Amino acid sequence: MSALNDGDLPSFVGLLRRDAWLLSDAFVTFQVGLIEGTAAALNDRAALLKALLDLDPAVLHCPVPPSSRAFVHAFTYAQAHLVPMLLRIWPMPDDLPHAAGNGDFAQVKRWFDATGRPALGDLANHFPANDNWIRENLKWGEPSVQQVLDTALAWAVMNYHFEIADFLLGHGADVNTSWSSHEPATILHELVWHKNYEAMQFLIDRGIDMTIRDYRWEATAVGWAAVAAKDEKMAQWMRDAQQRREHASH
Repeated sequence: MSALNDGDLPSFVGLLRRDAWLLSDAFVTFQVGLIEGTAAALNDRAALLKALLDLDPAVLHCPVPPSSRAFVHAFTYAQAHLVPMLLRIWPMPDDLPHAAGNGDFAQVKRWFDATGRPALGDLANHFPANDNWIRENLKWGEPSVQQVLDTALAWAVMNYHFEIADFLLGHGADVNTSWSSHEPATILHELVWHKNYEAMQFLIDRGIDMTIRDYRWEATAVGWAAVAAKDEKMAQWMRDAQQRREHASH
């Protein structure tokens, strides 16, 4: 796990080869943890995931794939390029947020009726309605259609699917949603850690409220950039983008 966190591919592979028993049926849960770790990393760990699967771990051969948050992590942390490897183990969940995160516009549209209203069917089949842990973290309470729409929006934006994001904004998603990876903040707060200027510009252009403060630190996204990420260049870019938006509105 330490080698994975450090992105140390030689050590990661060497340790798994040395302790090959970790790749056996008895350690599938550990293998899933490694896979989820690659999907949740802020830095690209595709090479480590490929190396793990190349070692033919038992998780590849489970008759019933074990439960996992791998897809959730991949879309939350903008690691959608890992999806083809994850699909070797798990089928893609059939819901609106996963379709949005995966950039499948046809599947996204399938979840809306002819009038453009959400037609999700049983909410229990959609993330995060079926995930008490993340709803509790986000202080979202009982499952709702809005939570599903906003998560789909977040995953679309985080993974550069801006056409889908625009569609969702036009069909009920809230650009000012309190979605974040762990606690209430905004999508803009989350993007600070990914240095995703294109996605930040998208949200600013769509009118996101840049004065919203996060749950824990009561800081704006600009504050996260300047203080938490210690990236004054990004913070100033965000201030300038906000000023340009304000001037354009007058």
